[in-house]
Amino acid sequence: MNMGIFGSRKLPEELQDLILMLFRVFAGLMMLPYGIAKIEDYERLSQNFYGDPLGIGHVPSLVLNIFAQVVCASTLTLGLFTRVSAFILAFNMMVATYYHWYDGLDKVTLPTLFMGMYLLLLLIGGGRYSIDSLLFKPKRRDGRIRYLG
Repeated sequence: MNMGIFGSRKLPEELQDLILMLFRVFAGLMMLPYGIAKIEDYERLSQNFYGDPLGIGHVPSLVLNIFAQVVCASTLTLGLFTRVSAFILAFNMMVATYYHWYDGLDKVTLPTLFMGMYLLLLLIGGGRYSIDSLLFKPKRRDGRIRYLG
């Protein structure tokens, strides 16, 4: 029974896993240029990093931001510690959204969009095509493998 392109028929699991992998890689790779730009502009940003958004000092805030946007984005792309990376990135984007909240829609849209992507990955995980699934694939009671990712 074919329900057509807009029907409620479920996609095959392999295709779902492939789509999740592509989304995860996209979400990680899209963040990397922002972190790399902060590394390149480190000297200037370390003097006044967006008004010290975390209240812990400009340099620690900048270092944590770079860690999220480079290290966590890279591990997210690989599917390594996906949920932890997605949580850190979502928190990072929550801070950015809060910071840019009154700067107008053009400034708040991008961090909000990123935050939504990372929250989704936090809930879903890395999927079958991730390093997480190779490292942490517990068996279910019926003996089949369940992918947590």
